[in-house]
Amino acid sequence: MDFLWLLFDVIGTIAFAISGALLGIQRRMDIFGILILALVTAIGGGIVRDIMVGRIPPTSLQTGLYMSITLITVGIVFIMYRYGWNRYIEGKSATKVYLTADALGLASFTVTGAAIGITVDSSNLVLTIVLGVITAVGGGIFRDILAHRTPSVLKEEVYALPALLGGIAYFVVYGMGHQIVASYVTFLIVFIIRMVAIEYHWNLPRIDRIHR
Repeated sequence: MDFLWLLFDVIGTIAFAISGALLGIQRRMDIFGILILALVTAIGGGIVRDIMVGRIPPTSLQTGLYMSITLITVGIVFIMYRYGWNRYIEGKSATKVYLTADALGLASFTVTGAAIGITVDSSNLVLTIVLGVITAVGGGIFRDILAHRTPSVLKEEVYALPALLGGIAYFVVYGMGHQIVASYVTFLIVFIIRMVAIEYHWNLPRIDRIHR
């Protein structure tokens, strides 16, 4: 189970590092700015989660693993764009890569956050959901604020809802005694819902205009 948790945490770190790096490039940041944006996206949500449950120092700061993964990921993305190797993923393709990476990070970190919640209190559904959602969307919120744009969680096609549903799924399946299955089911639920929402432009209800 520890290996599985680490696997999803690494997948989420790589995916969110890619999304942060791509946004930094889009915002015309230098290599340091791109790295900072990738770092806050990759580990920001996990740090908030760990602080909430009293894990000090946070998991991502206990070893150099997550920093190294992010640094390597940013280096690869930067070199691709620096030397024009990105010509195959321009325009709509680049947007698709960004959104897919973001969805992978969302799904992976929902799993790791929910798993921490279960570890802390296996009977607390609210804690499982909250930690899953915070881990999944926290880094993206920091990323968007630093990039001077409205956080995706507040305006994008169904974004935080998949993480919420994933947290519920993890709690239910885990409670049935299927610990490993819970991780895979949660990941698939979050990723599929998010990608379908992107494809079909699903949105939660909103007020488009104010009548006076």
